[in-house]
Amino acid sequence: MKDGEYDCFIFSDVDLIPMDDRNLYHCYDQPRHFAIAMDKFGFRLPYAGYFGGVSGLSKKQFLKINGFPNEYWGWGGEDDDIYNRCCICVCCRITLNGMKVSRPDVRIGRYRMIKHERDKHNEPNPQRFNKIQNTKNTMKKDGISSLTYRVIQFKRYALYTNISVEIGKPPPRPIKG
Repeated sequence: MKDGEYDCFIFSDVDLIPMDDRNLYHCYDQPRHFAIAMDKFGFRLPYAGYFGGVSGLSKKQFLKINGFPNEYWGWGGEDDDIYNRCCICVCCRITLNGMKVSRPDVRIGRYRMIKHERDKHNEPNPQRFNKIQNTKNTMKKDGISSLTYRVIQFKRYALYTNISVEIGKPPPRPIKG
């Protein structure tokens, strides 16, 4: 984002394959949730606020919500936090003016998940539910505004740019007793 040329960001789980090429990856007037009907969920949303799988935000939208939170380590919760950052604003009157997530027709937003083993060393984050509930209290200070990283590799390709970064190590987890 620092070089300013990017105006649309699509975030995709690497194990999802779109089933309909009419589901166009570009940014809309509102944040977009593309993967609304995955085979692993019986081709329907698992819950109304689900924003996982594949989603897109314009640069303006992404900056407005302070980007992704940095305090999620391990599996789960970050996509729910992003949904809250986009939509929570209407009900709690945060000064972001509120946004409404848009979605394609269920026949178009279909995805298959590649079967794979659960990621080793990426256990579910036991704090994820608490963090999701506190989005409105943390979103202004946890995100792009607090991000620290070091660029390892920057490669431009015809259809995308791959930027590899080092973000440091996660904080120590509490010892299970």
